[in-house]
This record gives sequence, C-alpha cells and structure tokens, in this order.
Amino acid sequence: MERQALKALLRSIKDNKYAVPEGVNPYKLSLELMDYIGDIDGELRDDLVFDVLVQWIMGDVLTPEEAHDIFVIALDEKHILNGLGEINDTVFGRTFSVEVAACIIYKHRKLLSDSDILKAFKTVLKFYNEDRDVRGYVEGKRWAHGAAHGADALMELAQCEVIGYEGLKEILASIHKKININYYGYINNEDERMISAVKEVLERDIIPAEEIEEWIRSFGNIEKKGIVPDYLFVEFNVTLFLKSLYFRLVDNTKYEQIAKVVKEVLKKTSRFGEE
Repeated sequence: MERQALKALLRSIKDNKYAVPEGVNPYKLSLELMDYIGDIDGELRDDLVFDVLVQWIMGDVLTPEEAHDIFVIALDEKHILNGLGEINDTVFGRTFSVEVAACIIYKHRKLLSDSDILKAFKTVLKFYNEDRDVRGYVEGKRWAHGAAHGADALMELAQCEVIGYEGLKEILASIHKKININYYGYINNEDERMISAVKEVLERDIIPAEEIEEWIRSFGNIEKKGIVPDYLFVEFNVTLFLKSLYFRLVDNTKYEQIAKVVKEVLKKTSRFGEE
C-alpha cells in the first residue's frame, strides 16, 4: 500500500477505536505493517503502525496463531537483527520489532511453546548484547529507544518458566553490559525499564541472594580512565541505575539487604558518595 494511503487508513482505524474497517483483513494488514515497523517516519512507525499492531494483538483482533506469525517475523534477520551493530536508521526496525515481540510474549506467554520462548530469548539477547545504537529520542525521527525496548522484552522473558537459573543470569549480565557503555548517557528513563527487568529476575527467587549482591557489587568496578566525556558516560549510567534501583527496592522488606548493598556500591561509585 502506498505510504500516504496507509497513514490515512491507520489514522481512521485509530479514530474509530481500532475497529477493523469493512473490507480489511486485519491479519493481512498486520503482515504489511511489519514491512513498515522500522520506517523513519516517526508518526507512521510509532503512532500508527506500532500502535495499531499492539491494539490488535492485545484486543484479540489477531488470533493467537496470527500473532505467532507476527512474532516469528519480528524476530527474524530482516527485523530485530537487521543492521545489528550499526548506528544508523536500521535501528528503528530492530527496536520496534523487539517491542512487538515483547507485547506478544506478554499477551500469549502461556500459549507460546517452550521452543518459541527459547528461540526468542536467544535472539533478544543477541540483539541486546550486540546492538550499539542505544539512542533514545532521535531528532526528526522520534523514538528509537533500543535499550528500553530490549529491556521490556527481557522483562517479559524473565517471567517465562522455561527460562531458568542460567537464563536469568544471562539477563543480568546483558543489562550490566548495556549500562557500562562509554559513548552514550541514558537520559530517557532507560534505567527504569532495565530495573523492571531486574525486578522480574528477582521475583523468580531462583538466583541466590549472594549472587545478586555480587552482581550489584560488580557495578563498583568502574574504570575511571580515558578522556571526557567517555568515562563520565559510564559513571553517569551506573550511578543513575543504582540510584533508581535503590528506590525501587528500599521499601520492600524482602529486598532490604539487597538495597543495602546497592547503597554501599553507590557510595563507592559516585564521586560525591562519601561527602
């Protein structure tokens, strides 16, 4: 479908509370929408394509089988892995594909097979570990937000029973790696989205508390070297993450000891922590 005609159709669908227009096959249209999931037009990609897809998935306009087909497409090499490692416009296809996958896991977690979940887990981890384009808001093209969208998918995967001890440890390692970068500062609430994934790992009660504490202490091993602003990005990302994590845990008696460790590491990490 021609771009302007597609935008007009999707706007009318939104204006009509996401009802399927007469003569439109929602499944066929959804398949077509996946061709536009990485479009550089922010309105088309974010406000229209993604929004309609999510509403149709969550509202059962698409059957579980149809949603599964979208799930498979989102995780293929032309979507979540397209341009992996590059910092350019391919980022939009990756980050919105992973968010579509997260939505489908949330909606159909109990209906997806273990093999579906494990394959998604492997692919999402590859995306999160290897994608270097972590820009949040891109001027003129709007949200990319890969660090946040990927964390959303990890949050959903952390709740899947087939993901056990080793998988949950991989999620923590991936988040640790994502925070410790020296070329971008997370200023668009990426830290909160990552912490939501961490919280789901904690809620599984599979990883022993001492290993969680060891993971938190590893954030204190920042190498403050190099030129400004490189190491300042790392310092900012780590201290912001720890501050946010502390306040997400401190009022829950279950995590009292972990919050205490977070506070200790934060004092060590922040240049103002001992004042």
